[in-house]
Amino acid sequence: MSNSPTKASFDWKSANLFAETVPNSTNDVRKLVEIKTGTIKVKVPPHKEGIDVFYSSAEPPDGIIVMNQTVLLLHGRSFNTDTWLNLGTLHLLPALGRRVVSVDLPGYGNTKQKFDGDKVAFISYLVEHLSLADIPLVIVSPSMSGEYSVPFVASHWQIMAGYIPVAPVASGSVTQGVLSKIGIPTLILHGDNDKTGLAESSLENLKVIPKSKEVEFKGAGHACYLDQPNLFHQMLYNFLTLLSLHS
Repeated sequence: MSNSPTKASFDWKSANLFAETVPNSTNDVRKLVEIKTGTIKVKVPPHKEGIDVFYSSAEPPDGIIVMNQTVLLLHGRSFNTDTWLNLGTLHLLPALGRRVVSVDLPGYGNTKQKFDGDKVAFISYLVEHLSLADIPLVIVSPSMSGEYSVPFVASHWQIMAGYIPVAPVASGSVTQGVLSKIGIPTLILHGDNDKTGLAESSLENLKVIPKSKEVEFKGAGHACYLDQPNLFHQMLYNFLTLLSLHS
């Protein structure tokens, strides 16, 4: 009889996110990934006419085994979807068999208009109209984007597979009681040289999520994924792999 952990018994707090490195075989595959861009008109009150939201997306290229995951990439205050393009994440995820979508949040990048409405409704609109939850959804959410992701995950985690907050804001906007009921694996990332205070506050608030796992990036600042992109991609790869096995 196998001694491997079952889906029910897997301990996410003890998960080894350093188990594997990103396969070298993805290097050539990344060159085959086609990044598409577009806009979606998000119609959420009080914006009855809608906000034109810019997004980038990519699918696994032909010949790559398609994994049952979609990854939504959000961004911090100083960044936009180009951040994920330049970092290589938009090419890596499809090379690993995942569909990926990144968006310019309102007031950033090519999404010029600001948004004054319900941020949960905003993300819900994207999820529905970009078909992000047709297969299990994973949200990557650094810093400022926590204003959108934290309340969304708290209220909609049932349609998700996983959550990767990176020193997000607004981690205290949801009660500990609600956070403790989030039932999806959550990878909490932060740099040990984060001077914003968000590393400490977000970890303190989010660690009550039962299936949470913390990884600290040594020598990295607030945008730890930019300071150490190879480590970030390794964390992403192993987390998504474990999700496939144990969720």
